[in-house]
Amino acid sequence: MSAPIASTSSSSNFDLEAQSPVSPVPVLTHSTWTAPPMRMLDPTDEQFGYTFSTHDSRHDERRQSLSDVPPPYAEESAIPLPEYTLHAPEPVTLAMFLFKFGFLFPPFWLFGAFILLSPLREPSQPSSDEDTPAWMPEKTEEERREIIATIRTTELKWARRCLCAFCILTVLAVGGGITAWAILRRS
Repeated sequence: MSAPIASTSSSSNFDLEAQSPVSPVPVLTHSTWTAPPMRMLDPTDEQFGYTFSTHDSRHDERRQSLSDVPPPYAEESAIPLPEYTLHAPEPVTLAMFLFKFGFLFPPFWLFGAFILLSPLREPSQPSSDEDTPAWMPEKTEEERREIIATIRTTELKWARRCLCAFCILTVLAVGGGITAWAILRRS
């Protein structure tokens, strides 16, 4: 009554380790590949695998004759050398500092605007020696007047900037105050 049950799975009789490969895998014992000749590479060429450098460029060769090269500049040359003029830096003034620091403390702009009302004068000299000036004694009288005029022009420019900044701040403060007053009055 009891018949042996035939196995429908053939995997129980199949041993994987005992199997041999169907076709032998050929082993590579000799290569015909030869290494390319050594040449210097840029680090970026090695990193990205793409050659950006132009080591074999025809422009690398220097084939210039002496007629292609411009002559060197010499002081005795007939070619005049270019002259460059340097603009003197703007003199540092009190009004300039008051304008810049006014962004931290706005009343400095009001103090800077008061400079528009005060004249710039040469420092007074001591009464003991009337012949030599106390301020810049190495300069002539005309040079001292020119320096004072330059400083005064610069100081007036920064004083006007202080006045404009203070006026803008005042207009914004008054406008903000009126707007706040109107909003609070409405509620």
